[in-house]
Amino acid sequence: MITLPTHGADAQDRPPVVIGVIEVVTHEVFDEPVDGLNAPYRVANKVHVQTRDRVVRRELLFDSGDVVDQELVEQTERNLRGLPFLRDARIERIPVDEDLDGHVDRIDIRVTTWDRWSLSPRFDFRQIDDRTLWEVGASEKNLFGLGKAITLSHRTTLDRTIDQVVYEDRQVVGSNVGLIASFANLSDGNDQFFVLDREYLSVQDTWAVSLGAGSFDRTDPVFGDGAEIGRLRHRGQWGHLEVGRAVRRGADHAIRVHGAYRLSEERIGGEQRDRGIVEIGVRSVSSRFVRLTHVNQFERTEDINLGAEAYGTVGVSAPVLGGGEGQVVFLAAGHARGLRFRDDHFVLGRIGFSGRHEHGAWRNALTDVGVRYLRKHTLRHALVGKVDYRHGYNLDPEVQLLLGAETGLRGYPVRQFAGDRSLVLSIEERWFFADDVGQLVSLGAAAFVDSGFAWLGPEDISLADLKTGVGVSLLIGANRLSSRGGVRLDLGYGLRPIAGAGRWVFAAGTDIVF
Repeated sequence: MITLPTHGADAQDRPPVVIGVIEVVTHEVFDEPVDGLNAPYRVANKVHVQTRDRVVRRELLFDSGDVVDQELVEQTERNLRGLPFLRDARIERIPVDEDLDGHVDRIDIRVTTWDRWSLSPRFDFRQIDDRTLWEVGASEKNLFGLGKAITLSHRTTLDRTIDQVVYEDRQVVGSNVGLIASFANLSDGNDQFFVLDREYLSVQDTWAVSLGAGSFDRTDPVFGDGAEIGRLRHRGQWGHLEVGRAVRRGADHAIRVHGAYRLSEERIGGEQRDRGIVEIGVRSVSSRFVRLTHVNQFERTEDINLGAEAYGTVGVSAPVLGGGEGQVVFLAAGHARGLRFRDDHFVLGRIGFSGRHEHGAWRNALTDVGVRYLRKHTLRHALVGKVDYRHGYNLDPEVQLLLGAETGLRGYPVRQFAGDRSLVLSIEERWFFADDVGQLVSLGAAAFVDSGFAWLGPEDISLADLKTGVGVSLLIGANRLSSRGGVRLDLGYGLRPIAGAGRWVFAAGTDIVF
């Protein structure tokens, strides 16, 4: 056990513990079995380009000679685990010259990472009720072991078909600046953008900056009674520059402010929206993570923050700032925090509001309230639940709150219910019964109950109007092969029938995140 100086006379008399040698150890995708068939795993590892040490080192929030900071060590682990080409990361502290009382003045650090398979064809198939969604393409998430990613794909969504190429680089020219650029040809238009982004790397980090621009041309569907009743042409271009600064920092808490300029020109149907927005905001964040497995991603470690976060932003658009006629005020605010009973038993709650005020009235105002619940019965058995309520006011014509099999109301057709208010309640038992079988697949099962509805504000609504579905799911994970963590096959049954629709709804390929 490593004993670090804390407070009091002993802490004052002893020098701070500093970091000595930092060792990086990277592991291949597959473990080669000592007994049995190992040739396929060996060949796969040979084909795969292993992550280079310098890519891992650039993610470290500490260096040799620094005073040991436990929060920065743990945040580095979390940042590494968040990389799409790594399936796990661990940081070990090794005492050097420990005395008889267990005190040390220096520790060495070993950073160990495990690669995920990065070069793969992209083939995704999802069946949601009577709608088939699919994707084909190719993706390399760790080009030459340098952490760069490029993806080419053709996919069919609920609204359109898309041919797209995306390039991502988390370490532009060896820095902590990230780049994402996308070019897409749509069946109903086009979409392209780029964003250069230097995010806050930890709760103790001092600054962040983001620069981006893009343009698009598409048609947005409008729904009624579960069917598409029309389309609105939606085209525009946008750009932004945002700079953030931490004005107060602690070991696990920070207060940050930001200033931004956002420019957009949009045409939605016959409506024109030109905005030149100057925005300021403040955000309070805290770090209180729990580390779990077998929640959403089988055996892979998941970092869940139960710390409080609150934010507020105000933006103003006016002709002098590059906007259209008249002054428009944009407002957003929210709060989220967790309530922990145990590390594996907690509630996460959030509330948020966004909208704009123009011509003496609020438009596109949306309040969002959500609760997530988790209780682990055992390591491989969990109860998850959620409540989501959304309340819209004077929404823009292209904005609708839709509910159906694809948005959490399993047992009912895709986009069956539409309105400016929606409520979804869900509870699910999950069993994870096989991890990393053959180093290829993990398996689990679930049983669920969903209930909800979407409606227009003037309508009278009661709990009796909620539509309820029940069902079972097969959960499938492949953490060595995919960064998605897991997919599921859902079979839902609607307890309250819908005219012209069957009661059984099958959905394949949906995400298992609660």
